[in-house]
Amino acid sequence: MRFVRSLLSALVLGIFAAPALAAPSYAVTTLNTGQYDQWRLVDNAGTLYGSSYWRTAFHAGGSTTVVRVSTSPFPTGAITAISNAGHMASYEYWTTIGDVVYADGYLTVNGATTPLPAFGHGGGGVDTFPSGVNNAGTVVGSSSTNLRLPGGDPHYPRFASHAFAYSGNKMKDLGTLGGIHSSALGINSAGTIVGGADNAASAQRAFIYENGRMTDLGAFAGGTSLATGINDAGLIIGQSAHSAGSGVQSAFLYANGVMSDLGWSAQRASSAVDINEAGQIIGYGTDANGLERGFIFQNGQLLQLDTAVDPLDNWIIKTTYSINDHGQILAAACQLGVCGTVLLSPVPEPETYAMMLAGLGLLGVCARRRKQRKAGA
Repeated sequence: MRFVRSLLSALVLGIFAAPALAAPSYAVTTLNTGQYDQWRLVDNAGTLYGSSYWRTAFHAGGSTTVVRVSTSPFPTGAITAISNAGHMASYEYWTTIGDVVYADGYLTVNGATTPLPAFGHGGGGVDTFPSGVNNAGTVVGSSSTNLRLPGGDPHYPRFASHAFAYSGNKMKDLGTLGGIHSSALGINSAGTIVGGADNAASAQRAFIYENGRMTDLGAFAGGTSLATGINDAGLIIGQSAHSAGSGVQSAFLYANGVMSDLGWSAQRASSAVDINEAGQIIGYGTDANGLERGFIFQNGQLLQLDTAVDPLDNWIIKTTYSINDHGQILAAACQLGVCGTVLLSPVPEPETYAMMLAGLGLLGVCARRRKQRKAGA
């Protein structure tokens, strides 16, 4: 009996004390998948998405798969958005003689790829860049229109780009806030879309698009703003300047109609990059030396990721890319001057808690059997 009580105490202390001591803390795994691999997304299974040798690709189970989304013999592209239902949004691009970049957008699911059309240039998928996709397969991003802009090379004219939503083989123009350009950057399972759009004063503002209407989310002190993501709870992330005309933007969380600074530094630039379904936000900001440092924002607190890894390993966590629902973070990092892509995994990992809870469940079974034996006696 004394042993059971001691084990129970140890388990309880492990469950309730370990998070306070270990969290937030991360183990760092270097992703040495290939010299020319660029991974920018990680899903809940740990699969990596991006490009390999400048081609659209993903990496799972120790193997890299190149996704052929077009018939181009020399494709240059990458996967830019994924859904939990297995959708992959990607692009391929090329540069003209006049240094104008055109992009083709694609949606791939269950091995089948569909080219995304464009608003302008007669369609055909010219100059369409996808940035988000939800579980229903709705893709959002930006696409060129037929609205020609003044200036530029007459042989390679420039056109305004508008935010789009692609669903059911149809492209929908989401419009702007009264200006020329707009771009959609995120969509959740409910179909709510966020991004950035020019207003009538040619200032970029974060927007939310729902019920067929684009609404300005505002900004800090009248400055510019941009929304970069939204989760299924409707929490919106992005960045905004604290004053009109300022080029320094601060990462924000928009919830319940309120835009809140994540707390990096109003004097130094910061960006919110991704948010998971648990509400954890990752991003990066510029430090006093002008160097980028990655951070995570959770439970109302912002933490520089450098301080959440073993200091003896000398890691510098720089730009963050993606966070999955298990809290794993894909980031760029340097160790003793050698830089690359890494995966940060929370310590203790979720499996640890599962084992602790399983242990408590076993003790509960033992206790019930003991009571039954006593009652039978």
